Amino acid sequence: MSEINQAWENLNTAVVVSDPDFNVTYANKRAYELFDELEIAGLEVGKNMAGCHQPETMVKLKAIYQDFADKKIKINHLTMDGPEGTLTIVNVPFYNGDALGGVVEMVFEGSLA
Repeated sequence: MSEINQAWENLNTAVVVSDPDFNVTYANKRAYELFDELEIAGLEVGKNMAGCHQPETMVKLKAIYQDFADKKIKINHLTMDGPEGTLTIVNVPFYNGDALGGVVEMVFEGSLA
């Protein structure tokens, strides 16, 4: 495993990458651990994020991804309660040329403010 791959895999921040159709293309070790701690089932590379999100959350995510695709926003973030306090969830898009290539989600255990 290359150094960069080791860094992402062992980062003490949950990282989940998905394609524009909400299919998980990467999740690091901390993502699986955190989803277990939060008792959220369904996180699996190759599976759709709808398996680990409520339908109303998917509606919100579709709007966020569309805003990313339309380049109306460059970042999205929110906070939620976690097992040991506040979780700050940050979503940033990446592009293949002009088209949305996917979204990287990082879950920071704590407030960024």
